[in-house]
Amino acid sequence: MADLTAQDITNTGLAPVFVAADVAGDTFTNTGREVVHVKNGSAASINVTLVGKNACEFGFLHDDVVAVPAGAESIIDPTPTRRFVDKTTKKTTINYSAVTSVTVAVYQK
Repeated sequence: MADLTAQDITNTGLAPVFVAADVAGDTFTNTGREVVHVKNGSAASINVTLVGKNACEFGFLHDDVVAVPAGAESIIDPTPTRRFVDKTTKKTTINYSAVTSVTVAVYQK
């Protein structure tokens, strides 16, 4: 499991750096200002899962799953932080249904 570092988006722009998605999943510090950018370079659709750490506003603990089609990319907003941030580590966990040809970056607004 890799710990991703958020890249700052500034008024001078950002040339994002992507890393390979980790088969064991990835984590990042989530302050509520971050977004996750996933590129799926494979020939099949994948699912990206934001792991729920705390109950949602309706009192249920559940994950959010985002389908990223083959050859596509998606920018995912992992808020509200009360759902997706581990209270001890202050991190959000991302899992992938497959990682071949999948890259990821985290941006901070």
